[in-house]
Order: sequence, then structure tokens, then C-alpha cells
Amino acid sequence: MATIRKQSIYSSLFIYAGFVFGAINVLYFFPAYFSPEQFGLTRILMDIALIFSTLCTAGMIPIAFKFSPFYKHHLDKSKNDLFTVTFLIALVACLLMLLFLPYLEPIIIRKFGYRSPLLIEYVDWIFPMTVGLVIFSLMEAYAWVISKNVLSNFLKEFLYRILVTILVIFWAFKLIEQFEIFIAYYALLYIVLIVALGWIIYKSKYFSITFTRSKLTKKYAPMMVKFGSAYFLSALLNILAKTNDTLIIASQSTGGLKDAAIFTIATYLITLMDVPQRSMVSSATIQIAEAWKSKDLAKLDRLYKKTALTLLITALGIMGVVLINAPLIVKYLGDTYAGLPILMIILGSGKLIELGTGLNAQILQLSKHWRVDLFTNMLFVLLSIILNYFLTKNFGLIGTAVGSVVAIVLFNLIRFIYIKKLLQLQPFSTNNLWAILIAVGWGLISYLIPLDNALFLSHVLKSILFISGFSFTIVRMNLSPDITDLFQQVKNKFFHSS
Repeated sequence: MATIRKQSIYSSLFIYAGFVFGAINVLYFFPAYFSPEQFGLTRILMDIALIFSTLCTAGMIPIAFKFSPFYKHHLDKSKNDLFTVTFLIALVACLLMLLFLPYLEPIIIRKFGYRSPLLIEYVDWIFPMTVGLVIFSLMEAYAWVISKNVLSNFLKEFLYRILVTILVIFWAFKLIEQFEIFIAYYALLYIVLIVALGWIIYKSKYFSITFTRSKLTKKYAPMMVKFGSAYFLSALLNILAKTNDTLIIASQSTGGLKDAAIFTIATYLITLMDVPQRSMVSSATIQIAEAWKSKDLAKLDRLYKKTALTLLITALGIMGVVLINAPLIVKYLGDTYAGLPILMIILGSGKLIELGTGLNAQILQLSKHWRVDLFTNMLFVLLSIILNYFLTKNFGLIGTAVGSVVAIVLFNLIRFIYIKKLLQLQPFSTNNLWAILIAVGWGLISYLIPLDNALFLSHVLKSILFISGFSFTIVRMNLSPDITDLFQQVKNKFFHSS
């Protein structure tokens, strides 16, 4: 857990630094220099590309995670063909997508042409965005395998957002004058990340490109096909669950891409709660795979409980600060975004439930019970699409938010029951409840302070009070030994150095 904690800290720093640039883009540059429709277009293009890239990776990413320990143990580096096999299959899938794309465009036009006509003008850029995401995602997986997850997170979470910021600044200062040119550069940004990460992987000399099929690949091929196929469907369902809200908004909400832009800001702010998980997953996935390989359920139990509690505590702290500052954000953005606070409360509640149940997805995906992950993902997507479609059509953005949360609650409840029944593992203790009560208590104290909510300084003071009181109480009660250890390390470093 110490290794996970250390790598998670460094990754989180890069991710949060990237979020600063992302916040500048989402909360300032895009609303100030783009129309809501143009802003919404950038989000929809990325969501569609994410769906297509999941199709094109064809289950190769989980195969890389699950089987890399076996290849490392049984084969010399020069004979390890896992790297070559996974990339070749993904590239073939990209070529197949290119062949079928002309048949998909009429469906996109039919679904989005009326409420989001701007999307139709730029639909051709979906393919290069997809290919960039496919190549980078596979490279990222192998970076995790060789414990370069901090560097991959730096590129994905930090450098990418800097590149977007630079691109938007070029647009703001008229260095890019045509929106068509802006979208072209936006669609091709992942090339920079691919070159950088490709060089890192090449310099590691861990992988070799070999077109000779190894005995291990022949042995595990049936299992890999079975596992990869199931996870491919699971991953596709997962990405559909994450992106169907904005796609449904763009096609069914009266505001089209404009409403998608509003929802993007709300989800972006709530996504701040995701940062610890995103950094932790990259560190914990390989350890979970190793634990399953050695059938070490005690280690899995420790990982499950500690990660769930850590994720819950950090998510509560982040959500508290975000909600305290919600009125200030609306004041800055204008009346068009007046519905943001209620959207953030609803979506934030769902995110707490998702994070508070820990790394259940990774535990299921890398076990012999991976079918549970598949079936629960299928149910989640089905519920999410049905609820989002009808609730968005009848209640607008609030309906989308409510539908997402209901689906998340049912999804994680079912996973919790299955893991408890099949593995005798569960992530909760009384400390989880105490964390929630402490966050609510300090949130109410900060909210009830009689300061002028229109003033920037008032929100700064309330945020400082909340996060200081919340953090102090968590550490004082030692609810999470990992957080307490981190606090002591930081304290000792600063005080000893001074």
C-alpha cells in the first residue's frame, strides 16, 4: 500500500495541476471565447471518440494487465510478443472502423442533426481522435505495467490540458481565426502525447517488437480471447454509461449542444472528486493482478478497504469545497448557468457512492468472476440509457442528473452484494460513516457562517475553514492510517527542513 500511496500522491499532483489548466479552459476560455454550441461540440466529439476507441482497443488493455505478470515470469524480454499482438489487433480494429465509418455517419446525422447541427459539420474528425486515443490508451497500459504510471498520468492529465490551454489561447488571441482549424488541431493533440510516451517506453527497453508467436501466447490464446472479448463488451458498456448523458442531452434536450456545455461544466467540477481514484487505479491495478495470481485474498481485502476509505475521505473534502464555491461560480458565469449548484449536488452524491465502494471494478475484472463485471455493466448501461433518455426528455438537465445517480446506486449495490457473497470481501467500516458525518458537520458550520456569499473572500474563508476543520478531524481521529501517515510525512518534512 505504501507504493500505491507514493505513486498516487505524485500522480494526484500532476492530475490536480492539470485540472487547474482544465478549469481555466472550462470555466473561463471556452465560455468567454466560444459559443455554447462550439463548446458543447468539443465535448461531444471527444465522447463519441471515446466510445469508438473502446471498440477499437478490442479488449487488449485488460489483457495487457492480466497476462503481463505471466509473460514477465515465463518469457525473456526478446520473446515477449504480448506488446506486438495487442497493438496489431487494435490497429486492425481501427482499419475496420475506417471502413464502417461511412455507414455510421447517417445514424449520427439522424440523431443529432436537428438539435445539434454543428456536430454534423465536423463529424469527420471523430476518426483521427479515435485513433489517437487507441494508440495512447495501449501505450498507457504498458506504461503502467513497467511502473511508469506517474509519467503517463503527467502526459494524459497535465500535458494534454496544457496543450488545450495553449490551443485555446491561440484562438482567443486570433492566432487561429477559423473554427475549422481549431477543431483540426484539437482532434490531433494526442499525437504529441503518443510521441512522448512512445519514447519513454522505448527507452525502458522492457518490451520488444517480435512477430514470432510465443508458446505462451499459443497456450493462453483461448483464455485471452475469452477474457478479452468479455471485457471488451464490459469496457464498451462502461464508456457508454459515462458518455450517454451528454449524447442524450445533445440529441434530446431542447438546448442541444448548449445544454451539453452546461452539463459539461457541472460534470467537470464534480470530476475533481475522481482524481484520487484515477491516480490510485494506475498504481493498484498491477498489485491487484499480482494478488489474484498468488490467490492472496488477505492482500485484496486490505487494498479494498483502504482504497475505499481513502477515496471516500478525499471525495468528501473535494465535494465540500466545490459546493461551497458553487454560488461564486454561477455569479461569474452568468444566469445561463444558474442550474449548476443543484446539478452538482445530485451528481456529487452519485460520485460519492461510486468512489465510496472502492476499486470493485478492478477486483472483479482481474478475477475469475469477471463475468459479474460484464453483467453488472450491461445492467448499468441499460438502466442509465433508459433513465437518462426519458428523464432528459421530460425534465431536462435535472432529469439527466437524477437518472445517472439512480443507475449508479443500483449498479454499485449489486456489485457490493456479489463481491460480499463470492469473495467474502466488503469495503466498509464505522470509519466510513464517521467520515461522512464529519464532512456534513463541517460543511454546515462553513455554510452557516454569516458572510456575504457574493464576495470572493467569503468563499475563500469558508473553504479554508471547511478543509482545515475536516482534515484536522480526520487526522486527529486517525480514521485512515494512510492519510495520517501522509500528513505526518508532510509535517516532518516541512518542520524538519525549517
